[in-house]
Amino acid sequence: MLSEHPSFNAARRYGRALAVVGAVLAIFGTALLFFTLARGTLPGFPGIPTPRALGFLGAALWTAAAGFLSSAILSFARQRLLTAEIGGHGHAAAPAPEQPDTAQAETAAATAATRRSWRSVASSVTARSLTWLRDGESLARWPPPMLATLGAVVAWAGTVALWRLPPEPAVDPLAAKIAAAALIATAFPLLVLERFYATVVAELLPEAPQLNRLLRVPLTACLVLAIARILMSVGFAWAALIERATGLLIALVSLEVVLRCAAIIFIPFAPLERRQSLADSRLAGALLRLGLPNIRNLNVAVRQQLGIDLSRSWALAFIQRAMLPVLVGIALFAWGITGVTALNINQRGIYERFGAPVAVFGPGVHVHLPWPLGQIRPVEIGVVHLLPIEFLLPGGGNADKSSSVGGDENEPLVAAEAPAPESADRLWTDDHPYEGSYIIASQEHGEQGFQLVDIDMAVIYRVGLSDEAARNAAYRVTDIDELIQALSGQILVRYFTSNTLLDLLGKSRETFTRQFQTALQQQLDRFSTGVEAIGISVEAIHPPPGAATAYHDVQAAEIRANTRISVRRGEASRSIKTSQQAAGKERDAATAAAAELVGLAQSQGVVFAGDRQAYAQDGYPFLLERWLDNLTNGLARSGFVLIDHRLNGQNIPAVDLRDLRGPAANESFPAANPQTPETTAPAAEEEQVE
Repeated sequence: MLSEHPSFNAARRYGRALAVVGAVLAIFGTALLFFTLARGTLPGFPGIPTPRALGFLGAALWTAAAGFLSSAILSFARQRLLTAEIGGHGHAAAPAPEQPDTAQAETAAATAATRRSWRSVASSVTARSLTWLRDGESLARWPPPMLATLGAVVAWAGTVALWRLPPEPAVDPLAAKIAAAALIATAFPLLVLERFYATVVAELLPEAPQLNRLLRVPLTACLVLAIARILMSVGFAWAALIERATGLLIALVSLEVVLRCAAIIFIPFAPLERRQSLADSRLAGALLRLGLPNIRNLNVAVRQQLGIDLSRSWALAFIQRAMLPVLVGIALFAWGITGVTALNINQRGIYERFGAPVAVFGPGVHVHLPWPLGQIRPVEIGVVHLLPIEFLLPGGGNADKSSSVGGDENEPLVAAEAPAPESADRLWTDDHPYEGSYIIASQEHGEQGFQLVDIDMAVIYRVGLSDEAARNAAYRVTDIDELIQALSGQILVRYFTSNTLLDLLGKSRETFTRQFQTALQQQLDRFSTGVEAIGISVEAIHPPPGAATAYHDVQAAEIRANTRISVRRGEASRSIKTSQQAAGKERDAATAAAAELVGLAQSQGVVFAGDRQAYAQDGYPFLLERWLDNLTNGLARSGFVLIDHRLNGQNIPAVDLRDLRGPAANESFPAANPQTPETTAPAAEEEQVE
């Protein structure tokens, strides 16, 4: 009889409470996981994302919710079975005799409804589902393990997603303390629930021990995560490992619940009187407890489940006797192995004996005193770092931006002929990572002012190869990257205050990098850092991206103006040279013409003087000779016909050689032949010249 079991009589009292608690835990767990994975912000802190610790708490709440929801379904099933037994006077269920007829009627109705419309099909399915839920036996079979599996899978998936989140930025101390206070406040209601179900008798609620064990998971998560947040608020960055360890524990517990629920596929269900929820965790019961595990209780549990009595096993008895010596030996061996250190090929170590450095070891395996009597502090050797230089806002930069030279492993490789990747983009109009903005002096229209300039540069450095450099890098510098950032910023500010933008853009990069490297190395040596600045990489120096277009326009306008000025100056020079050339030609031509005229005049003067002397000596022969010369020259340039007077004929062309100029002319130029015959031709035809 089910009414004789206290668990069935108390099902009504615990069922609704279990459902409410499970729903509340699921709702809060979902909200915490959603805000953490969506990178939401804390209330009152708009710039601070939700801590990862709250996400782990949400996964732990889902682990407990799986147990509560599964137990609530079982309690409802017990309640329905007890009600059916009481109503049927000892039968399994009151409506059992009528159930086949009802099922057949509903089946027929569903078949007819399928032929009529889809709405009738939906109504039939709903009615069948309600009938299935009213059956206590069906409700106690698969719904509890399915709900437990669902809650455990959500917890496991949430934990894995939280593990894959990128590292959190620098923790704000106030926000970390507020998160720790919220975790501690959440632990109080969980502690009340855990203590309540720890006092519940298993005969009234068989799942009470299971719920007690599952509630320890979110309770422990609250306390451990709160401690981790408090440690992180005071500057202990290693406390983040505590949060990851808590997430690992939650994932293991949820995985155990999933495996327990999956095993029911191969194992038959227990009788209703002894059936319990499968949402349980022996891992949580063994680890999350105040006392040591009881071997006798473990033996009782194994005897009940598997029928094996561990107290009669000689192997277990031998293990129990040899456990302490073996554990002591393992502990001594583990302590002694701390005195063996293996250094990689890119590492060297400073050996500290009783806290004092005594030697520097190179790569390889080294044996020394075990911890804490002796330890080796590793230092790099030969590792070259590329550190971008920029001013970082407090809490806004990456903790470690330096990378080993040789390429970023996350950057995809491209072929030689393929387009350049985005990381090679150095256009002025685009923002680039790790660019810093600086104020630089300027002068415009005779007035002094300031301008902004962006510089994308990186320092290539390494720790010195000497032992002294290794000691200095290990003991004198806390963070090499921050020191180089600060020193480089000071050098850049001092350099930019003494140069204008045009001087900076037009200056040789080699000169700038050489001066910067020398100044940086002097500062590093002054602080005895043991760091060598082996190179400076300047990717770009340009105005800010917002002003790059305007700067390009100004530069283009200036270039066009200078081009036009040069063109006009060339045209003016060409015009001047052309004019000078024409003037020189005209001057030379005039000089030559004048020289020719002077020479001609001089020659004519000499001829005239000779003519005068010849005329003075004998005038008539000279004149006759000159007349004949002129006649010869004239006849050489003209065609003529000479007609003798002795020829007979009328109207023939003739040349009259008579002197017709009068007595005076005859005296000056006597005729060659005074007896010139008369021509027979008329006066109009005396001379013909062609």
